[in-house]
Amino acid sequence: HMFGVLECRDRRGDTVILRAFSSLHEGVRRVEGWVPPILSSRNYRDTVLPGQAAIKKLSREMEGLDLRSSARSTLFEQRKRISQQLMEEIQSLYRFQNFRGEVRSLYDACSIEGAIPGGVGECCAPKLLNHAARRGLLPVGIAEFYWGGPSPSGNRLPGEFYPCCEARCRPILGFMLCGLDDAA
Repeated sequence: HMFGVLECRDRRGDTVILRAFSSLHEGVRRVEGWVPPILSSRNYRDTVLPGQAAIKKLSREMEGLDLRSSARSTLFEQRKRISQQLMEEIQSLYRFQNFRGEVRSLYDACSIEGAIPGGVGECCAPKLLNHAARRGLLPVGIAEFYWGGPSPSGNRLPGEFYPCCEARCRPILGFMLCGLDDAA
């Protein structure tokens, strides 16, 4: 998993340290003392969990069916449609705040043309910066590092520091950092 630390200053000039983890940590979304996810618990419970349950149900129904059968093909298309609709619905629920106090949806904050990849807003940097902006904190420095077993892609080493990811973080960081120069 990726972990991030953001050093900030509050209005009095005191140092505030924020920490976050990407996506889920050992299957848990919220951990005491860590920056919460951007997507609210209510939205997660009411939208994500039922959608995931429907997708898993269709996957179970597909098990054991011949790969070329029409029944499996029908279930596959249903699962694909539900998955795409769920992704659009999830992405429509994200709201990001910048240091000017402006709030935008993921679609309005993102600089990507076309489809937005899944997981945007679940990485450390967006979580940390969104939390800091909402609380009137001034970021001073950020670090993100990988910790755990081998990464699925094999391109991350435990204990190594990495910049924000190209695909999921950079397209929204432009909006999120707006107003930071004015706040300094």
